Amino acid sequence: MVKVRVKYFLWLADKAGCSLEEILLDNSTLFGLMEHIKASRPKLSKIIESILQGSSEIIVLVNNSSPRTLNLELKDGDEVVLMPPVSGG
Repeated sequence: MVKVRVKYFLWLADKAGCSLEEILLDNSTLFGLMEHIKASRPKLSKIIESILQGSSEIIVLVNNSSPRTLNLELKDGDEVVLMPPVSGG
């Protein structure tokens, strides 16, 4: 099993009900993590589904880098960040 930290930013934290959580995973890929979040955080399920389908504008970072694939193997202690696109004016 792998333990990862997930940080939710801005309105994603409101939908998740927290801004930070630690998750234990059997399937230690980024895809597996997204599936876990989708199942455990119903208010995020549509957003996570769009990430899984590759049609989301949500920014996903793993250890401060953009992953090239959802098949990325996560390691114990990795940090995953989910945040909406930032705009300003």
